[in-house]
Amino acid sequence: MPSLVRHPDTQPGAIHTVEADLQRHPGGAVATFRAIGDISRLKIPPPASPGRTDELWRTTCFELFVAGEDSAYREYNLSPSGAWAAYGFDDYRQSMHNGDAHIEIETSHNNKVLVLIAKIESEFSLPAQIGLTAVIEETDGAIRYWSTAFAPGKPDFHAAAVRSLLFDGVSAE
Repeated sequence: MPSLVRHPDTQPGAIHTVEADLQRHPGGAVATFRAIGDISRLKIPPPASPGRTDELWRTTCFELFVAGEDSAYREYNLSPSGAWAAYGFDDYRQSMHNGDAHIEIETSHNNKVLVLIAKIESEFSLPAQIGLTAVIEETDGAIRYWSTAFAPGKPDFHAAAVRSLLFDGVSAE
């Protein structure tokens, strides 16, 4: 399971490791995320009715960015609450619209690890470049950003540099 890196401008915090994986299955994929550290210091959204919800990225949330061979890409937001969102973009942050998807999320945690497993029913182009990301909010309000890769500058999960992996987990570089 690949490890994500903390954004270089983000100070260390309660979490020391975030791991993520994406596996193909008929009709979509399964994304697995593990945040490892002092889970008691995380702001974890309470359970909610499963379904599409906007602005999940404002607190602890795991994300997946997927692009085919053109400039269009999709974003999937996966909340530990069970809520999710799927968006399509025609180009970098342009023409955002709801993406066609159905997502089922299972979350578990103890004092040392938060695990989120999302079964995503959606069409994935092949080959696809992917970015696995995490927004981790702590109880003191501090937010830390994790990703497979970052573009220079402030954390921007929409940047093409974030989508640094091929769908099968082989480096795109």
